[in-house]
Amino acid sequence: MELSLFSFQPTRSPLTKLPAGIKLMALLFAIVSLFSINLTVALVLCPLLILFSAIMGFSPASQLKDFKPILTYLVLYYLIAVVTNIIQSGDLSVRSLIPPEELLLSILRLLLSVQLASLLYKSTTTTQIKFSLQKAENFLRRRLHALPFVGNKIDTRTSATFSLILVISFIPRIMSLWNQLEVSWQARGGKPGLSMVSTLLPQLFVLAFQDAEDSWRAIASREISAS
Repeated sequence: MELSLFSFQPTRSPLTKLPAGIKLMALLFAIVSLFSINLTVALVLCPLLILFSAIMGFSPASQLKDFKPILTYLVLYYLIAVVTNIIQSGDLSVRSLIPPEELLLSILRLLLSVQLASLLYKSTTTTQIKFSLQKAENFLRRRLHALPFVGNKIDTRTSATFSLILVISFIPRIMSLWNQLEVSWQARGGKPGLSMVSTLLPQLFVLAFQDAEDSWRAIASREISAS
């Protein structure tokens, strides 16, 4: 089962044509706003966002794939809440199986965050995000450089973008590494299941650390070249 969480999916929707910088600012504003909404608003936003994503060209089936990596976490979160309810009430009833409102709101906020982030990644390439971040950093540095007294201490060369893009591309890169391992597993006749997960997960950690080391070497080489 290929994981496509936060991976680019080219479509002809207006969202794909929208500048990456605008989408980044909208995502930041939306994520911050999620902390101020109540349960009723969250319940309304979830289906609306699913509908909006479908209109933008991302099918409900494609959206469901984005939730699979966090499904285990949500189930565990729910079970802990149920056990807590039973311990506190001392009674096993239908009411104890209903998680508190705070937990439901936290789960819905998480789902909304995943939906919003998925919209950005599915409609924007890493190159587009990098270009927008470089443009924003360059604009900010030039404005700061023009300030009297302290401006001459501000370097106009972009430096923070490279590190930031590594963070942004982390999840898609992990998904790509996992998909490569799964393809190799199936090519050797392996079957999906717990055996596959237990075998490939350690290899994923090794590949992720190797990839991180390669990225660190690239950063070090870039800094040496720039100095």
